[in-house]
Amino acid sequence: MLKWFVTNEKLSVQLSLDELQAILELVDNQLFRMKFIDPKMPGHKANPDKLQLAKAAVQVLLEAFKKAKGFNPNEHNQLLKRSAG
Repeated sequence: MLKWFVTNEKLSVQLSLDELQAILELVDNQLFRMKFIDPKMPGHKANPDKLQLAKAAVQVLLEAFKKAKGFNPNEHNQLLKRSAG
């Protein structure tokens, strides 16, 4: 019998970049729904703590994805400055 325990412990998961990208796309859609669509539904009960927690988790995943893809925010910012100037 499988038992599931909910804790605040950190865990490590190994995903391919394609798997992580797929999860990020799904999560992005779900966050959009939670933020803009669900509040318009009858009987909706807002849960801002859950929304903030989800956003924070997505940020962690996004940073891991960018790092794995070799995205350097400093280089990106320099490119933006050059294109703006």
